[in-house]
Amino acid sequence: MTPAARTRPFRHRRRDDAGLSMVVTLVGLVVVALLVLVGLKSTLGSGSSSGSSTQQPVSAADDAQAQQSLSTALSATATATAASGTYVGLDAATLQAAEPSVTFVDGPSTGPDTVSVASTSDGSGSITLAARATGGTCWFAWRSPQTGAWYGAQTGGGTCAAQPIEPTPNPGAVSSTSIGWQEGSFPTA
Repeated sequence: MTPAARTRPFRHRRRDDAGLSMVVTLVGLVVVALLVLVGLKSTLGSGSSSGSSTQQPVSAADDAQAQQSLSTALSATATATAASGTYVGLDAATLQAAEPSVTFVDGPSTGPDTVSVASTSDGSGSITLAARATGGTCWFAWRSPQTGAWYGAQTGGGTCAAQPIEPTPNPGAVSSTSIGWQEGSFPTA
């Protein structure tokens, strides 16, 4: 047998092995792609149940941020009124100067870091503050020089604007139609 005749079967075998290797590689890639697809689907979720479980922690964090903004705003009211002892005439610009880390507005709150301000103009005055969480809950804080702080919430309200309240808020349950107030701490919404 000639040397050329001996190498001929090996050449055919190499081509057959190369074709087989390519088929095995392609099948392997398809299997890996399917596994990745299944993994992504189960990780990211495919229905609304996954979306609602993600929404709840985000909403709770947003509520906490709005409440923190109101607590900071109450501290700013104490600073801004230390000399006068009255909330009469206290407005967003005065509070903004006292506490620049929170955005104060005379209109409605549009987010957890924006606090709506309204004060009464009679007596020693009172101040109402409101901050809207992204989930739709409007959180409130109210104070006058004669009483402690009152806290409130309203779920699903249209706008989140502070309104002047005199003499004190009325305690009640949180709902979508009225503000639920309680003295000393934020109510459960």
